[in-house]
Amino acid sequence: MIRFLKTGTALLAALLLAWLLPWLFSFVTAEPAWRPFTLYSCVVHSFASLDHGDDGSVVGRDMRGNTYTESQFDSILPMFYYRQLAAEGRFPSQIEGVPVTVRDAERSGFIFRTSPSDVNRPAVGIYQILESMPARVDFDAPSDVFRITESGIEFVDMETNTTDEAKSRLFTEVMRRKGFRFPARMVAGNPTPKKEYDNGCLVVDAAGALYHMKQMRGRPFFRAVPLPDGFSVGRIFVTEYPDRRHLAFLTDTAGHFYAMRADDYSLHEVAVGSFDPTTESMMIIGDMFYWTVNIESGGAERLVAVDARDYSVVEVRESPAEPSRWERAARFAFPFELSFTSVDDAFVRPRVAAFSPSALWAGAVLAALYLLLRRRSLRGGVWRAAGIVLLGIYLFIPLLLLEPRR
Repeated sequence: MIRFLKTGTALLAALLLAWLLPWLFSFVTAEPAWRPFTLYSCVVHSFASLDHGDDGSVVGRDMRGNTYTESQFDSILPMFYYRQLAAEGRFPSQIEGVPVTVRDAERSGFIFRTSPSDVNRPAVGIYQILESMPARVDFDAPSDVFRITESGIEFVDMETNTTDEAKSRLFTEVMRRKGFRFPARMVAGNPTPKKEYDNGCLVVDAAGALYHMKQMRGRPFFRAVPLPDGFSVGRIFVTEYPDRRHLAFLTDTAGHFYAMRADDYSLHEVAVGSFDPTTESMMIIGDMFYWTVNIESGGAERLVAVDARDYSVVEVRESPAEPSRWERAARFAFPFELSFTSVDDAFVRPRVAAFSPSALWAGAVLAALYLLLRRRSLRGGVWRAAGIVLLGIYLFIPLLLLEPRR
């Protein structure tokens, strides 16, 4: 019984150390990480970065080796720094032979962001939809929510917690007429009232078909969205940017990224490479000429310049993850890492990651040290030694503290 308790205590302590030691090591050895701000220039047709020089001055550089002062850097990115250029009277009258105004820059510019923490959330199955044609200019927050069940769509008044039978029946009948198969697999929208206009929701039905749903003066707008043969929707990000050009960004289950036009629901693949929203972050800074797409995962960065007019890829730059000297040292010290939280989601659960075969060498050294310190033969301590080889310092410390010295 005592041996069983000691073994259980040692294993429990090993698990706690597998959680605490890597965290403490990362906390103590943390170093600041910095990536310069980078955009694709419609003037020099190259990625350009803004950084700080050794003397603290602001220095701009492009990928061709040219350097720019802060004022010059504004000029090579006129669609991003249009306010500064307009204030100085330096905004160009045309770019790439296309006449442009400050208004064009303002209306066409957008920033799109998504991260795994935004995507990896539990689906509650309760959604909101705004009135797309409000009586006044500003949007009001909806007074009801809806859910889509196997029998239809239900609108529930939030104040009284009662079902609006008439509205639910009206929307359900329209959805059935359009071929919608209940229940819904996915509902995506942007129900905030702080926007210029409302694009409603995109809904995927039980058969995988895609539909566009809006509420217009209390009545349903519901339309089927044609998809290519074999297309399977992965994630949907409804967009409502000032130029009103796009309805949404989408991914399919194969990891391709698409832009959906608002005028005809046409899908246009943006060839940024494989993209998984559950594990990778994406930021797009775009205007009427080019989009700069930044995809990050695990310290690696992929920059893709996309021509906004035809969605073609202009330039790609990849920066692989470069582990620091402390991260390389951790691979030899810790055979794995145990954690309960992650920056990729808000769930609390055990996670075992960062398995490192290199740590077996350290485990073998610690096993030999344990046998020497406790004066055991290899035969007498074979199971403990084997455990230390596999679990390394996590098991070495508890066994050294719990067992008396002979």
